[in-house]
Amino acid sequence: MNRQTLLFGLLFLVALAAWQLGDIELAPQETTKVENYQPDFTAKNLITTRFNEQGKRTERMESQFAEYFQILEQATFEKPVIYLFDEQGEAEWKVTADTGVLNTDDNVILRDKVHLDGLLPTSFISTLDTPYLEMDLVTQDVRSNQHISIVGQEFQTEGVGLKGHLERKYFELLDKGHAIYFNEKR
Repeated sequence: MNRQTLLFGLLFLVALAAWQLGDIELAPQETTKVENYQPDFTAKNLITTRFNEQGKRTERMESQFAEYFQILEQATFEKPVIYLFDEQGEAEWKVTADTGVLNTDDNVILRDKVHLDGLLPTSFISTLDTPYLEMDLVTQDVRSNQHISIVGQEFQTEGVGLKGHLERKYFELLDKGHAIYFNEKR
């Protein structure tokens, strides 16, 4: 026997002994649970309207397609349109987007081509455009961390980030804001 064959034999015996002595039971690997959420219901051309205690409309939501997920407590929308009404029942604001998510706490997250229109002639803001907007339908608070472009009757402003309140007509650009003010009505 040569030296190389002896070494391979010794290595084989050590491996065999380790295999016999190390009869350790390995714990089975935990399988990762893949959740595939299916909607509890879907709707096409959905229209929902909410009224206050006096019977006046407070908001109206339209969507080309909607899905509701009860386990997630949220609804997703394609091409949502939201109308918010003032105390007299007149449509004051119209908000559109490509996609949206409504959580059960009446918080709406709108994405992609978000556009807000002031519908009343006395509206401080004519239009607001952004790629992302969060809106609380109860308090009418709005916020965004994306680029914002606002056009009013006597000004035009842009910046990054927004917090505001639709009912109080309060809007604050958070960063890189600049504005152009007009002396005459356009």
